[in-house]
Amino acid sequence: MIDAHSHLGVYASPSSFSNNDGNEATAPVTAEVSAQHAFWPQDPGLRRAAAGGITSLLVLPGSANLVGGRGYPAKLHFGRSAAEMRFPGARDVLKMACGENPRRVYGEGKKTAPATRMGNVAGYRQAFAQAREYMNKWDDWRKKKDKKPDEVGPEPLRDLKLETLAEVLRGNILVQNHCYRADEMAVMLEVADEAGYQIRAFHHALEAYKLRDRLAEKNVGVATWADWWGFKLEAWDGIPENAALISQAGGKAVIHSDSEYGIQRLNQEAGKAMWRARESGILITEEEALRWVTLNPAWMMGVEDVTGSLEPGKMADVVLWKGHPLSVYARAQRVWADGVVTYDAATGPVDPSDFEVGDSAANAARLVAGPAPAPSLEELGLTARCDVTKDRACAEPLPLAKEAACTVFQGVTAFTGTEWVKDATVVVRDGRVGGVQRGVAGAPAAGCAVVEGKGRLLTPGLIDPLTELGLVEVGAEESTQDDAPRGDAAKQDVRAALLAADSINPASVVFPVARLGGVTGAVSVPRGGLISGQSAFVTTDGGVRQGTLAMHLNLGISGRDAVSGSRALVLERVRELLFDAREYGRRKADFEQRRMRNLSASRLDLEALQPVLAGRLPVVVRAERVSDIRAALRLAKEYGLKLVIAGGAEAWMTAPELAAAKVPVILQPTRNLPADFDRLNSRGDSAALLHAAGVRVLISVLGEPSMVRTLAQEAGNAVAWGLPHTQALRAVTGDVAAAFGLEEGRIAQGAPADLVLWNGDPLESASRPVGMWLGGKQVPLTSRQQALFQKYKALAK
Repeated sequence: MIDAHSHLGVYASPSSFSNNDGNEATAPVTAEVSAQHAFWPQDPGLRRAAAGGITSLLVLPGSANLVGGRGYPAKLHFGRSAAEMRFPGARDVLKMACGENPRRVYGEGKKTAPATRMGNVAGYRQAFAQAREYMNKWDDWRKKKDKKPDEVGPEPLRDLKLETLAEVLRGNILVQNHCYRADEMAVMLEVADEAGYQIRAFHHALEAYKLRDRLAEKNVGVATWADWWGFKLEAWDGIPENAALISQAGGKAVIHSDSEYGIQRLNQEAGKAMWRARESGILITEEEALRWVTLNPAWMMGVEDVTGSLEPGKMADVVLWKGHPLSVYARAQRVWADGVVTYDAATGPVDPSDFEVGDSAANAARLVAGPAPAPSLEELGLTARCDVTKDRACAEPLPLAKEAACTVFQGVTAFTGTEWVKDATVVVRDGRVGGVQRGVAGAPAAGCAVVEGKGRLLTPGLIDPLTELGLVEVGAEESTQDDAPRGDAAKQDVRAALLAADSINPASVVFPVARLGGVTGAVSVPRGGLISGQSAFVTTDGGVRQGTLAMHLNLGISGRDAVSGSRALVLERVRELLFDAREYGRRKADFEQRRMRNLSASRLDLEALQPVLAGRLPVVVRAERVSDIRAALRLAKEYGLKLVIAGGAEAWMTAPELAAAKVPVILQPTRNLPADFDRLNSRGDSAALLHAAGVRVLISVLGEPSMVRTLAQEAGNAVAWGLPHTQALRAVTGDVAAAFGLEEGRIAQGAPADLVLWNGDPLESASRPVGMWLGGKQVPLTSRQQALFQKYKALAK
């Protein structure tokens, strides 16, 4: 597989000033620089990419600039230098960027041009006008040299920036253009026509579907994501059918990563995009979906004649998969680049990163190789499956039924929260589960709505245990962010009295998108500070079901930043705060009569900490490093805290201690890189290791609200790396509820009837919810994204 948009090696792991080389953000046009000159071949992310089946990648500068510089085509046959890893014979590319990024970096950040999209376009036009003049000057000089060498004079002064742009005009460098909005892509096509160059591809291009006919006509490719959207306003109109609509129009679609994590799962991303397209009536073949991550990105890099398909005479870039490559459970067993093995599942990367040798070498090998995948749902004998190529109706959501006194689900395979029950009958009454019976339970009571399961799978609704759902609408738009204080208030490190529930936006358009992933609830969490405040349990119909759920505390790097000091200062501050809160609780009368010394927090914050000290309110501690996790365990023992660890990159190293203390851990299974010096021992099989040690594992997307819909994919990846399927499903349902003292997360008598009916394995990307009930009431499985698809599925001529 080939990733046509990566920053590995120039934004390397661990993230640090030393490894931050992706943007030469010193001028809007820096065409003279090249990613090759900053590429670090020892980036651990490159080895993880190989483990995901990647054999080639296009490493691009970042998107801070109008023209960011030359990209670097790399081949994952590992070497000591960028030159040794350069894709042989590949042409250079030029990274350009339109939209918000250059405006933010220069206009907002440096108070210089460009500050508007008008300024962006003027910058491109001016740069290429200068390049044309420069090119003509050199052409004239060469002609004169050929005709009258004695009179030619000295050659023109060489300008590396204009030289690169001139090579673009000559057609020798391929333009890769970061651009999200359809209208901006149209403008960039005009700029290219005026200047006289061809755009090879638009990258990210979340609105390319709106302009797909023109892009196909111009032979301009589109490198995009399967379903990443909403993180800024120009990404607001992203839809899962984007790549499919491009292909349908005759264009060249590519699924790219732009991520050190996403590059490891390009196969899964292509599978998701294919299945979402099929559900919408676009019958993308498996072969086309695989071309999105093989032959099409090879074309985008200009190397389709030598790689990207298995044909005689082409480079032997090959992946041997265990399982179907478009499945969430698929794992690369062996990877060859140029016929040479680069990764073997039994032993890890053939050439480990220098960063991971020495004491961590054994861990690094296990981290990549991992245990054998646990049995999938199909292997457990639960084979309900929807193939929309044969039966389109199996992917159609159930029509919304009229409200009834009760609802009876017949003929379903139900996951109760602990086991699967085949051919079950589930009765819902007054918003709660009335019971689960094996087999048909007789005629439903009068007035009950009946849902014929037809063997489909009924599960509790999925719950994300740590996100900002309902608190953040658009990640980069401050006006839509209610997850943390700002201005002077942000300097306050203790915010224990702050309630996330007071900021929930019940009309958020992110809620319906989360429902499409089978998510019915989330723990919505405030952000920042030493103590961030209190989370709420929200349902994806916008309701706040429990306003005070847990207190949130940050250790590690975030805690250090909050107190502007060391880890020792963080723990000193926490102990002082808890001690004062305990004293306040014992001596409230003295406090009110001012017969106490000054305490370390306000009355409201001290009051908010009382249920924490009483063990009634869980404390979720964000901690990645072993030392911070152990510090949290000591605090919990000293003050009687009901502890939950979040993040937990190195939690597997303290698994026996966590199990003994009965402390759950919230993980994001796909995060397996030494992303910073708090997460040096991250590994992909962490969930399996913790579970094997007796630790309750909870699975989350850890933050970004727009990606809560991918919660099931996170759980599926945990299964691929050894977590039992039933346990992975519990990690996003009943175990989340148990950790926070909630009634939800199970199908049992008296439990809230938050239910999802699936047309296949809930953790497999081929499946989707076809029905959802919140508190026993059916809710629609529609979203603004689907409305956009309906508007643009046929373009007006």
